[in-house]
Amino acid sequence: MMRWRHRTTSLSASADTLFWAWALHAGVMLFGAWWLQRMGLWAELVRGDPSGISGGIAVLAAICTVWIGRRARLLALEARPSGGRWRAAWRADRAAGRPEAAQLLSERTHGPHETAWWFAAAAVKLGLLGTVVGFIVMSMQISRMQLFDISEVQTLLKQMTQGMAIALYTTLVGLAANLWLGLQLLLLDRMADQVAASILGDGEQAS
Repeated sequence: MMRWRHRTTSLSASADTLFWAWALHAGVMLFGAWWLQRMGLWAELVRGDPSGISGGIAVLAAICTVWIGRRARLLALEARPSGGRWRAAWRADRAAGRPEAAQLLSERTHGPHETAWWFAAAAVKLGLLGTVVGFIVMSMQISRMQLFDISEVQTLLKQMTQGMAIALYTTLVGLAANLWLGLQLLLLDRMADQVAASILGDGEQAS
């Protein structure tokens, strides 16, 4: 019993550490956003990507980061030795003799993460969409070219840079958002695994 209490206490400390680590990372992200704004890079991003895809990816990453923080806080509460809703529900399912008790526990601990992983993957897909849009813009500019003289070529090159900027900005922002969200979700999944294992061990200890 003492060993089990030590494991749950250690798990609670790890879950709290994860939440505060997320808070630190969120603070770094806010500082980075402020610094980019101060340096005028956000305005440059808006001018370089008139499609708005890069801005949409950034907003998506910010919303997912906030959700991850709330989820990390929930895991910290459920990992406490005093127990939580998941532990109580697991005990109730076992007492009722439900064969799907383990599946229900897995849904509580990991189910919402699947949607978050989908949004993380969507960031890359939106970046690729922006790349396609950028190349379409470039091809449209080329198709409008009538004469291949020097002045026409110079004008064409200036117009093509807009499509190239869309392609590069959206790809960069999409990859950065995916890496940022993927790291957070990986740590969140690992903590959810530990919480689920602790609850399962609690049931075995009780039996």
